[in-house]
Parts: sequence; structure tokens; C-alpha cells
Amino acid sequence: MLLTRQFRYPVYVNDHPDGMPLETAAGLLDDDDPATAIRREAAEETGVEVGELTHVWDVYMSPGSVTERIHFFAAPYDGAARHGDRGGLAEEGEHIELVEVGIDEALAMVRGGRIQDAKTIMLLQWAVLDGPFAVPPASARKE
Repeated sequence: MLLTRQFRYPVYVNDHPDGMPLETAAGLLDDDDPATAIRREAAEETGVEVGELTHVWDVYMSPGSVTERIHFFAAPYDGAARHGDRGGLAEEGEHIELVEVGIDEALAMVRGGRIQDAKTIMLLQWAVLDGPFAVPPASARKE
């Protein structure tokens, strides 16, 4: 899992220790379709070109108060193609720290409260329930 850390004022003023939550790459559509936007944002924020996209789902995070609809995707990447431990666009004032962790460590970070970003938690849960790290339910396993 390639995660990012960048300063987020809203979490800083809401008791996050340093205002730099661990989260997946994400961004605005900027008039692009969702698939194009996530490829652009992943490249800008992580410096990595992602592989084939899997559309996970589209959700309203808080439909009672916010109009935002988030399009979730997952994609493989080549960690060896990563350059350094920083990402982001200087012209957008982005100073992004990259954090690469395995699935077990990422899940432990959720359980321990180190990952508190909803979209990241949802994608990690998808990865182990239906995605690349999924274990078939007991009823589907051959004995």
C-alpha cells in the first residue's frame, strides 16, 4: 500500500497530533472523468504511474450535509519505479510524504488508530473483503 501524509488543517484543529493523517492518494475531478482524475492524482501525489484500475464503488460520504460523491479505485503500482519519499506539486504548495506499508501493517494501523481517514479505511476493507487480499468465505473453500 502506498499512502500519503500531508498537512490537513481540519484534522489538526480536531486533535490530530501533527495534522498529517495517513491517507490514499485522492483529489478533485477538475473536469476529468473519475478514472483519468485518479491516474493524474496518483502520479502527482506519489510520483508513481498506477496499473490497471479496478473501480470499487462510488459513495456519498455524508449525504445529510455534504454533496461530495467519491469515486473509489484500486490499482497496482511498481514500488521500484518510485523516486524518493516525497510527492506533490510544488506549484500547488503540496509537500507530501510517502509511506509504503504492507496490508497487515496497514490494517494494524487502522486498528491502532494511526489511520483515521475514512476513504483509506474503506479501501483497505475492500482489499481484504473483495479485493486482492480477500480470503474466500468458509462456505466457498474446498475442504
